[in-house]
Amino acid sequence: MKSNHLKKKVVPAVLAASIAFAGLALPAKNVLANEEVVRIQQQLMEAPTGLSKQEILYSFLGSQVGAEGKARATSVEATEQFSIIEEKADSKTNTYHFKTQEMYQGIPVYASQQTIALDKDNNVISFIGDVNKDLSRSIIPTEPSLTTEEAETVAKESIEAQIGEVSSYDGVESELIIYPSDAGKRLAYLVKASTSIPAPGYFHYFVDATSGEVLHNFDAVAALTPALEEDENAKFTPLAGGGTTPAPRALPIEYVDVTAKGMDIFGKLHSFNTVKDASSSKHFLYDGTRGKGVHTFKANRMPETSFILLSALLGLTGFEVESNKNFFYDPAAVSAHINASKTFDYFKNIHGRNSLDNNGMKLVSTVHIGDKWNNAAWNGKQMLYGDGDGQRMISLSGGLDVIAHEMTHGVIEKTTNLIYENESGAINESIADIFGAFAENKTGEGLWLLGEDIWTPGIQGDALRSMSDPGSVYIGGYTEDGYYPDHYDKRYLGELDRGGVHINSSINNKAAQLITDGGTHYGVTVNGIGKARTEKIFYRALTLYLTPSSGFAEMRQAAIQAARDLHPDRNGAPSLEVQSVMAAYDAIGVY
Repeated sequence: MKSNHLKKKVVPAVLAASIAFAGLALPAKNVLANEEVVRIQQQLMEAPTGLSKQEILYSFLGSQVGAEGKARATSVEATEQFSIIEEKADSKTNTYHFKTQEMYQGIPVYASQQTIALDKDNNVISFIGDVNKDLSRSIIPTEPSLTTEEAETVAKESIEAQIGEVSSYDGVESELIIYPSDAGKRLAYLVKASTSIPAPGYFHYFVDATSGEVLHNFDAVAALTPALEEDENAKFTPLAGGGTTPAPRALPIEYVDVTAKGMDIFGKLHSFNTVKDASSSKHFLYDGTRGKGVHTFKANRMPETSFILLSALLGLTGFEVESNKNFFYDPAAVSAHINASKTFDYFKNIHGRNSLDNNGMKLVSTVHIGDKWNNAAWNGKQMLYGDGDGQRMISLSGGLDVIAHEMTHGVIEKTTNLIYENESGAINESIADIFGAFAENKTGEGLWLLGEDIWTPGIQGDALRSMSDPGSVYIGGYTEDGYYPDHYDKRYLGELDRGGVHINSSINNKAAQLITDGGTHYGVTVNGIGKARTEKIFYRALTLYLTPSSGFAEMRQAAIQAARDLHPDRNGAPSLEVQSVMAAYDAIGVY
């Protein structure tokens, strides 16, 4: 079932030259196509005098609840309906940023978050998000009949009916929410369950908290390729079992950081950080020098039901990648270990981000997942890499852009948490592609090819996706011409691929390429601003402006606002960087 209830209502960032606070005017299409300099309205609400930033926030949100001819909510009512979940000052741009969560009697409303930005004078300059204007007048049960454990049981039974018995979940988390279903707002448990064996999954179940009915579910495992119903090659085939099962054990408490060597899947020799047992001299593929650690496991040659993965170095672990000397002989594991470290360094050095959660989160990778699996995934807890079948793909851990793509899914989850369905899911996949490319940092057209190093080893020059020319890559009968779309009017509107999360990601990918390199697309000319400025704009849009339900229109708004923050208007006109972002989204048909 495709859910259509998550419709966004947002205030566009690009407004007409004049603006009435209660009546916002939308811009005309192709605002830069005629090369006119367009004045970008920067102020959505003038700051009332004598109020704190929080009071201004709630005053603004109260006005949004009361829009469309209804009486505005008071600040007190707004504080009950919206909870601040994050606020931060940005001294570099003299802006102040809030993230809020809509609530009903203390229970969060699913997918209803907002981002609001203030300028140095406390004027509201940006607002993105969902607002339920009639929420306070709704009558919704708030006392669950089911326990958390009962809701999890409902979800697990459904999951295991799909993929088989799960002997050990990588993680199960549950939260009581208000779920806006087609039949009205319902009290529900959101159950998130992460699996790796017998199949990778990040299952999201919405279980009615009074009846136990499953209202909606989807698998948010953020895979590299779409596992479409007719695409057997992209689907997961679990291991058939066999081999030996080593018993889990405790790693030594006394270990030392050392440098080891090993060859990646391409036969290139690398040196990298590992640890050594001080007593036995056995080496383990763990790097304790980055954040809370980079830990690489293996999952091959074992029965499905015996796979155990615990990511704590100084306790019980799963199946370690180990060596009796300072040389590691598993190329897939070496590749995963090196590329995870490189991606950590990219986010740290370029964006000042300390791992996925910006708090040093341990990076856990597992290689040799499945039987010749042509895919890679983030399951909410770790990165998973298949070995490929040797023809369509080789070991996916060998692609730096692949690893960075999956790790970016972790960054997305720890920041905006874009819902992995429909348009928000396509933006999720696109941002993972964009930062996969930027972290790999190739030059020329190589920058915009995704997975080219691990894709079809017998064919030179092709790739899983092309961000500069999406329409050059065949995807099958899911779009009108069978190729990835490069314009919003060509987007896939069906239910496969969770509403086209991989298929439609190419549209936003093209915008990122145009902003970086420039070019003419569908008659719109874009002046490129280079990788260094583009990656900063997209990172800021992701971490400060997007919300879980953001689609293409909100992506445009967030990118424009991020560009304006970093490159302010000059003499009342948008900067070249802002003009580039605006033109790029015009070019892909997103207004």
